[in-house]
Amino acid sequence: MSDTRDSPETADLRAALAASRRRESWLSAATDVITLMLLAEDPHDVLTLVAERAREASGADHCSLLLQHMDGSWRIDVATGLAADQVRGSLVEPHRHSVRVAVTGRPFTLEAGSSTPEELAPPFRRFGAIVYAALAQRDDRPIGTLVLANAPGGRSFDDEDVRLATAFAHQAGLALALTEARAAEDRLAVYADRERIARDLHDLTIQRIFAAGLSLQTLNRRLGASDPDLPAAAERLEAVMDELDAVIAEIRTTIFDLQLTADQEATSTRARVLREASRAARVLGFEPSVRFTGPLDSLVGGDTGAHLVAAVRETLANAAKHAGATRVDVVVTVETAPETTLTLDVLDDGGAPMPRWRPSPRTARQGLTNLAARARELGGSFHAGPAEDDWGTRVTWRVPLTP
Repeated sequence: MSDTRDSPETADLRAALAASRRRESWLSAATDVITLMLLAEDPHDVLTLVAERAREASGADHCSLLLQHMDGSWRIDVATGLAADQVRGSLVEPHRHSVRVAVTGRPFTLEAGSSTPEELAPPFRRFGAIVYAALAQRDDRPIGTLVLANAPGGRSFDDEDVRLATAFAHQAGLALALTEARAAEDRLAVYADRERIARDLHDLTIQRIFAAGLSLQTLNRRLGASDPDLPAAAERLEAVMDELDAVIAEIRTTIFDLQLTADQEATSTRARVLREASRAARVLGFEPSVRFTGPLDSLVGGDTGAHLVAAVRETLANAAKHAGATRVDVVVTVETAPETTLTLDVLDDGGAPMPRWRPSPRTARQGLTNLAARARELGGSFHAGPAEDDWGTRVTWRVPLTP
C-alpha cells in the first residue's frame, strides 16, 4: 500500500501557494474598494462593499463593521454573511474588545470561550473564532473596527489572516474617509449654490416683483382719479405684465437650476449657460440675470451649443468692461415659428453705451469680432451697440437652427 502523504517540500509548496492566493484575494478586494471609492457618492455603498469583499477574501462566515458615530456611540452599521440580520444595528459598549481595537489601532483575535462575556459584545457571542482589525483613523479620531468571524467549530484565524485583515481594514478606512470628505465637499457645493440662488431671488426676482407691485399701486391711484388717462394706464399695465412675465421666467430658471442632476449639468446647454453666468460674477461684481424661453436643451447642442456658451462668455466679458454697470440681463430664446432660431440677448445698464459695432480688419474689439465670426459660421447675425433707450449696451447674437 503506497503512502499518499505529501513530502515536506510539497506541503510547503502547497502552503505557499495557498498563502499567495489568499494575498491575491485580499489585494483584489482592496482594489475593488478603492475603485468604488472613486465612483461612489454614498459612503454606505463603500461600507457595504468593504464588508462583502473582506468576507470573501478571508473565507470567513461573517463580516461586520463597527463604527463610531458623531455622538460618541458605537454601532454595527454593516453586516454580511452568517447572522447578519441579528448583528446589524446593534449598539456596542465602549469597554468591549471590538471598540478598544478601534481606539488603539492594535488588532485582536480570539477563540470561542477564550474571552469573558464582559469583554465580548453580545452580538459577537454567537460566533467561534473572531478577528478585530481597526479601520484607519480620521483626524486622530477612530472610525471603527472590521470584524471577521466564523461559526462555532469553524476554522481558526492565523497570524497571516490577522495581518492581511489589518492591512485591508486600514486601506478601507482611508477609502471611507476620502468618500465622506468628498460627500461633504459636494454638500458644501450644493449649499453654496442654493445660497447663491436664494441671494438671486432676494436681490433680483423679489425686488422686481416689489417694483411691479408699486407700479400697480400707482396705476390704481391714477385710475381712481376724476379724469383717468386710460391710454397711459393701459401702457403702464402692459409694461407691468411684461415685467411679471420676465420674473416668471427667472423663477423657472431657478427651479431648473435646483432640480438639475450632476449628469444633466454635464450635458445640458442651459446648465452650461448658467455656469458661465455664475463665473462671470467674479469680474462683474454681481450675478447676472439669466432667462430662458423655448426648448433650448432639446434643440440646441453639439457645435451650436458650444458656440452659444462661448458667446455668453464673451458677451459677459464685454459687459464687465463697461464702467458703472450694475445689472446685466442675459436672455436666451429658442423660437420655432415662423423659423427655428436661437437668439442670445445681453443687455447691461452701463452709463457709457458702446458705439455700434461694425466689422473692421483693424478693430480692437477682438471679443466682438469673435462673436460675429461665430454667428457667420452658423449662418446667423450679430449686433452690438447702444440699447434702445441709449442707456447701456445691448448685444444680440442670432443663429438659425436645423429642425
